[in-house]
Amino acid sequence: MKSTKIYAVFEIIIILTLLFILDLNRKYFGYIYIYPNPYFIFSIFIAIRYGINFSLFTGGLSAIYIFLSIFFNVKEDFFKIIISWDVLKVPLFIFAFGFIIGFFRDMYVQKIDSQKEEIDLLKEKIKSLEEDIRKYKNITDDLEHKLVLEKQGVSLLVEKLKDIEYNSSEDIFNETIDLISEFIYAKTVSIYTLGKNNFLRLKVRKGSQFLPNSFPMEKSIVISMAKEFGSANANVLYLTEMEYDFEYEPAMAVSVKHNEEILGFIIVEIIDPEKINKNTEIYLKILANWLSTLLLASSDLTENENMIFKPMEKFNSILDKIEERKERFKIPYSVIIAEYNNDISIDILKSFIRDTDFLFLDEEKKEFRIILTSCSEKGLKRVLNIISKYSGIKILEAYSKNENE
Repeated sequence: MKSTKIYAVFEIIIILTLLFILDLNRKYFGYIYIYPNPYFIFSIFIAIRYGINFSLFTGGLSAIYIFLSIFFNVKEDFFKIIISWDVLKVPLFIFAFGFIIGFFRDMYVQKIDSQKEEIDLLKEKIKSLEEDIRKYKNITDDLEHKLVLEKQGVSLLVEKLKDIEYNSSEDIFNETIDLISEFIYAKTVSIYTLGKNNFLRLKVRKGSQFLPNSFPMEKSIVISMAKEFGSANANVLYLTEMEYDFEYEPAMAVSVKHNEEILGFIIVEIIDPEKINKNTEIYLKILANWLSTLLLASSDLTENENMIFKPMEKFNSILDKIEERKERFKIPYSVIIAEYNNDISIDILKSFIRDTDFLFLDEEKKEFRIILTSCSEKGLKRVLNIISKYSGIKILEAYSKNENE
């Protein structure tokens, strides 16, 4: 707007000056005897284009140039000539017509601007109403979904229970994450196990990633509160004066525990804000209790997460479950197959894995296999670097299966 005003001033000055120079060269005496008067025509144009203020500026500058032209041509009779009607009518008409046209032009522009503002306000109201409609629709859908689940919840759980293999922890995790998503309509849900030194490690995730695959629990206020009180949501961040890192704060978290021992957490990483409420927390608590019961019923979890499978035949069945999880939830994994000699103890082999990994051992063939869950090629390289420090271990095969493979 400011640049437009500057441009208009320059335009008026330049054109009027050119008219004035032409007037002096041809001795037109301010164009007072030329019809229509060029100054008059130009002032009308300015009034229509820029409004009353610039038309008055044009009229004033035109009057000055008219009087200067007469002065330079007839200095001795200057005052006698300028008070005549033939001379005075020109600047008067320029001012009068410029004022009238500029006035109506400004009224027209103001009306357009006023209507524009009303349109913008209505657009904002429409956006606000659309947002309210979206929120109410989400709430309505959520309530409708909960009513359906309350009627069919038991049968739905029974159907899911029929499909789960109790001796497979991987099947339990995979089916649980599907059921949770089905219950609460979350965009991203994950299950983390709690390992040594309060370190969280991803077991399974459904949806786009928000949280890191592994991190210390104390990094997250929401998860730390869930450990203490059983459940927590992002609203607690507004009630605490502690500093927090948004990167580690999920929308909701519920602890999975048995006899006060925390096994892990069901974490809702991303969900619509309207669904962060007590009802959703209650559903998550029910599912967390169900998950802990299934995990304890699983025979291969009774040895806790650091498992050694002496029969190598179990490697393929577990690997199939991990591959299925990768296909369904886009979680990468890595595999290491190696031979070892008598200098390598079981404790050394166990040091290569995390709480969520799997170690398979064949003591007769002196061979071991490792499945590194939630592990990309970068993580595999780190483990291989550690193993390379032991001369009694020979790597036979090592590979990673990433989410896009």
